[in-house]
Amino acid sequence: MTQAQAEVQGIFAEVTRYPLDVLDPNAHLEEDLGIDSVKLGEVFSVLRERFSLPAELGVPREQLTSIAAVTAAIASVTGKGGSASVVAPVAAPIPAPVTAAPPATVAPASGQAATGATLLSGDTESQLIALVAEVTRYPVDVLDPVADLEEDLGIDSVKLGEVFSVVRERYGVPTTLDTPRSEMRTLRDVARVLQPYMRLPGERADTLAPVAPRPATAVSPATRTAAAPPPHRPFEGKVLFVSGSGRGLGHDIATYLADLGASVVVNSFHSRPQGEQTAQEIRDRGGDALHLWGSMANPEHVDRIFDEIEARYHGLDFLVANASNGMLARLKDITAKDWEKAYRTNVVGLHQCALRAVPLMRTRGGGKIITLSSPAAHGYVDYFGCMGTVKAAVESLTKSMAIEFAPDNIQVNCVSPGPIYGELLQKWPESERLIRQWEDNTAYSRLCESRDVSHFIAYLLSEPVKLFTGSVLVLDGGISSQGW
Repeated sequence: MTQAQAEVQGIFAEVTRYPLDVLDPNAHLEEDLGIDSVKLGEVFSVLRERFSLPAELGVPREQLTSIAAVTAAIASVTGKGGSASVVAPVAAPIPAPVTAAPPATVAPASGQAATGATLLSGDTESQLIALVAEVTRYPVDVLDPVADLEEDLGIDSVKLGEVFSVVRERYGVPTTLDTPRSEMRTLRDVARVLQPYMRLPGERADTLAPVAPRPATAVSPATRTAAAPPPHRPFEGKVLFVSGSGRGLGHDIATYLADLGASVVVNSFHSRPQGEQTAQEIRDRGGDALHLWGSMANPEHVDRIFDEIEARYHGLDFLVANASNGMLARLKDITAKDWEKAYRTNVVGLHQCALRAVPLMRTRGGGKIITLSSPAAHGYVDYFGCMGTVKAAVESLTKSMAIEFAPDNIQVNCVSPGPIYGELLQKWPESERLIRQWEDNTAYSRLCESRDVSHFIAYLLSEPVKLFTGSVLVLDGGISSQGW
């Protein structure tokens, strides 16, 4: 490895927090390492500063598929193929607020209610516009706060990632925000999300009225307080692997079963920080947890994960296959690449993961595998054409595995919950309309919570449950009975 490549690899490690030994210079950034275009934008923001690079490298983004390719692109610009001279980062000054008055469209007429979300005072918006102008080199007067970032201004997710990288550095904004990217379509949307964090020079946070960030997830009508770990621990001594457990339903399954005594192997790919946080949360509550990073769609990652499970625990009792990947869109917008990604994770990845789990369960005298589907596998649901098809394949594979794994005393069942309050529901197109519609179509006027599903999975994993295998068990409050 050249010095330049080692330096670039080090910057990738710094921004992504991946261990250096994971960052194979020839690995595909997204498919093998889970570094998507937004995270890559953050990496490039640091690379530009450290290597004094121009705003545009002159290399198509689709060619920058690995650390080696990024290094080569930098070398072509700097003219230093064997080594690049890294420039020490210099803290950039906080931009002065734009003094120009906001466009006339910002304020509603007297006595007229503003449409949409509450408008900001001009300060956060002005700071953000100045910062975006600095990063993108757009003139300030072009940056209309209500223009669509991508369609009107040409600021794609990569460039927005660079903006967020600078915002995080200057204002201490958390790495992960609760608001989905899909809800940040304009500069005003972004400013609204960042308002609790961005302050004017010399302004103290404690002098400002607190601003509550917009909630990112739908919440259940029922309220629930966090409970202490239950005294009854039926899964004491059991080892559980939950794929895709950094956030959402997977997080709840992992933490709940850990409270019931299981040693939990937490897994994440795109959400590595959340995966590490989930494992730490379990340990903080007195449980045993190990976080293993990797994609269920990558056979090499699956092998590495199960090798580590075998080395640490010498066996496995339970597998909950929660990892999923699929496009929520109309069929006309689904590409061949979308189908391939969805099948690789949900079907092929499930199969490969189960094959590695079986011999580890065999050493324990048997085990249990839970797959996750959706009632939408059997009927039409808006924007679920891709995922519904893939989940139907998961159910079919579940039935086959149940029969073929039975001689090893391994039961395989599928839990099929309806829509679950949480992050994924907010990512659904037209989520507000659909949530109301689905709630109206349940028998109880509410959708599933993650804990509803976790309770049911705990029941299926419990020792007395022996005769369930090859079953698809629906948990949707009656939506599929009444129609979506």
